[in-house]
Amino acid sequence: MHPVNCHNCGAPMQPGADGRLYKCGFCGTQAQVAVAADQIAAGMALDLSNIENFLAHLARGLMTAVPQQVKIESSGAHVHGIEVNLEPDAFVLKREGGHVVSQYKKLVRGIALKTKDLPLDQWVQMLSESLARHANVNAQAGALAAQLAGRR
Repeated sequence: MHPVNCHNCGAPMQPGADGRLYKCGFCGTQAQVAVAADQIAAGMALDLSNIENFLAHLARGLMTAVPQQVKIESSGAHVHGIEVNLEPDAFVLKREGGHVVSQYKKLVRGIALKTKDLPLDQWVQMLSESLARHANVNAQAGALAAQLAGRR
């Protein structure tokens, strides 16, 4: 993590447990910083060589992070498919035998205009970038809502 200085007094700020909310020890100001795709990819720490563990770990992580945007197809602990809708991006993983098919879809108003098969490592990178954008937009909306609520 890179150092963050307080926009109010200039003192160094300390990161919170999630690494996104920083607090100034001097004046008490709080600031939320953006999350990067590489942070998400590192946090997922996916082992692409073991398909069974990869799918299970990814499914658990996505259900924790963005449950409303994820559909998991499974039987017991055996994951057959994962769909992630982060408009305008959608990501699909389908198990086919001993490997997975990874697809990216470009959406407009919920309709896929373009579907493309991708190598799994590229799919993971694109998913990480889309998750980072989604997290940052939602964090900005949350911060704005908190600011507006405080001004009432």
